[in-house]
Amino acid sequence: MKNPFRSIRIFTSETITELKKASWPSFSELRESTFVVLVAIAIMGLFVAVADFSIANVVNLFTSWMR
Repeated sequence: MKNPFRSIRIFTSETITELKKASWPSFSELRESTFVVLVAIAIMGLFVAVADFSIANVVNLFTSWMR
């Protein structure tokens, strides 16, 4: 039977080794990327809100014609 604790230890050590090889962003790169993501979220949120409002009004218009 395979020892699960040995497998966990091997996985953890390999993960730490791979994370040390990764290139991590500097603080300024991280700040700029965060700003880009927040702006993109705001634009997408605005688009979804406008689309939702428009579709709801179109559906209300069509349902009012059917009454």
